Amino acid sequence: MNIELRHLRYFITVAEESSFTGAARRTHVAQQVLSAQVRQLEDALGVQLLERTSRGAALTPAGAAFLEAARDTLASLDRAVAAARNAARAVRGVLTVGLSVAAGGELPTALLAAFGAVEPQVETRLRTFELDQPGAGLLDHSADISFVRPPVAAPGIKLQQIAEEPRVFVLPSGHPLAGRQSLTMADVAGLPWIAAADATDGSDPQRWRDDWLARPRPGGDQPIIGGVARTIDEWRELVVAGRGISLCPASAELFYARPGLAFVRASGVPPAALCLAWRADDASPVVHRFIEVVAARALDHLVPAGGRSANI
Repeated sequence: MNIELRHLRYFITVAEESSFTGAARRTHVAQQVLSAQVRQLEDALGVQLLERTSRGAALTPAGAAFLEAARDTLASLDRAVAAARNAARAVRGVLTVGLSVAAGGELPTALLAAFGAVEPQVETRLRTFELDQPGAGLLDHSADISFVRPPVAAPGIKLQQIAEEPRVFVLPSGHPLAGRQSLTMADVAGLPWIAAADATDGSDPQRWRDDWLARPRPGGDQPIIGGVARTIDEWRELVVAGRGISLCPASAELFYARPGLAFVRASGVPPAALCLAWRADDASPVVHRFIEVVAARALDHLVPAGGRSANI
């Protein structure tokens, strides 16, 4: 007779319970069936494994020796099943990850590292995109998935928010308002602003610029554009030169500070979001695995409002 896994499982349960009655309750199998299965196992081995008594069941020396081996066998099988399932879920390939300079910071870096640890068979290639490319490579297919700052107003693009952070006003350090603890939109009314360059990647250029200029505004005023920036360096230089102010996520102070810039907490302004973006019709398992892993890991990196996150 062949020894089957059920024989081992039933025997182990009876041995652990020291009782056929207890084992029957635990396995939801009739006591008579358990007894018959253990008898079959003993017949196959040619030894007695359990002493049946009025008080239950006790291991014989042969049973004690066999119990350890039976447990090892089942544990080895469980490991083999887990390995097979993990291999079936594993993904391989090359993934180009776009990173908008408007979304740079600690969090995308940490999430890329986390994905690499979970899926080492995937080669990730990082590409950065300037302020005039809010879609970060998705629209011309130079990226498979991207970290972006919304809005990405383009057909066929899906967004999933993974973090948010408060915003700050960015002013020249010599500006009369630079020493304030916080500022509202009413406080900066009438001041010129630095706008992002029009989107050149197929995204709606007006939606992107409107977000940079905090338009529409509660008071209905229209922003005065004092300069237009295509890159982060251009943006910083224009602010330092006194051409205008800007409104950015709070982590800009950590990642884009330089002499001549002042960062003041924005009060009454909605927080800035960090999103994953991908093409809605992309069925790539690597892309969807990245979304799954990164969305889960992002929860581990959440910080309270006013703390550091990853966006500019």
